[in-house]
Amino acid sequence: MSARGERGRRRTRGQTALGKLPSTAAFDDGKRKSPLTLDERKLVLFLLVALADDRESLAETRRRLLDAYGARDGHWCAGKTKDALTRLLAKSLGQGATRPPPWERIVDIVEVAVPADRLPAVRAQAAALFARSVGQDRPVRGYDGPMAAPAWIEEPVVAVEMIRAGIDDVAGEPADREPARAGSRSLACAGGSGPPIPVARVPVGARGPADGGGGQPIPPHFVPEAREPRHPIDDPAALRQVLLSTSKTVCELADRIEALEASLRQEQTTNWQLRAENQRQRNLLEREFREKYSGVSLDTIRQLINEQLRAGFNPDPSSPRPLRG
Repeated sequence: MSARGERGRRRTRGQTALGKLPSTAAFDDGKRKSPLTLDERKLVLFLLVALADDRESLAETRRRLLDAYGARDGHWCAGKTKDALTRLLAKSLGQGATRPPPWERIVDIVEVAVPADRLPAVRAQAAALFARSVGQDRPVRGYDGPMAAPAWIEEPVVAVEMIRAGIDDVAGEPADREPARAGSRSLACAGGSGPPIPVARVPVGARGPADGGGGQPIPPHFVPEAREPRHPIDDPAALRQVLLSTSKTVCELADRIEALEASLRQEQTTNWQLRAENQRQRNLLEREFREKYSGVSLDTIRQLINEQLRAGFNPDPSSPRPLRG
């Protein structure tokens, strides 16, 4: 291999799959417009976020795919080298993707590359995104698995942070949290007081063994000796009042938690919308600068944008660098 080819190969390997895609708008790199539709971009970017390792690379995913399927006859990974698999995945996962992976391939990749604690959330959201990208209600005919549309699915621009937050929200939620809360509220909060608790009674004119009388009759004029108040657990009527008070407190706390969670979801949605709009505005600004200053590198343009943004908050901003096309 020539020195020039070796240098080009090193540069290509130094670029991560996710590093150049902060949002769905970044699939258009200025020189070419991506053939992917908006829904396909959302699916591809979602898969990249779910599969990328700590270095925002798919290297670990490729290794796991080769370990799991490389020796399986008839599989799409069978017999492929690491470089061959890299080129194959680049056609469907990355900035230069021309179409998303087929659903069967997505299942294979997700099953081996996503950690077990996040797998159900990623699989359910991937199913919803794939079904939307192909205009169907399910990813493939006969699919009966879970589907969970992400909260950002209707957004015009989706950022990486939005996808990560959505996966974390679904993966970090205990499976029995909502059913447990609904059940407790139905029992404790639906009727307020609940069914009456019967109070123990002693028949008139009878004495039980607990009173030390062995069943002897009680004279009508009998007056029992004064006793210390019993603990609420020994007094059904008092116990009932304690349980009702506790139930009321639980209902009030459940209502507060529900209101706080609704507020948090609204704040997250607003935050996602602001991030998406911010990214859209930056992309438009970068495009205008590239058209006006064709000889300036993209890194310089982005650095200039950052300097201008900081200058808006700094009371004594430094003079921004001039650009010469």
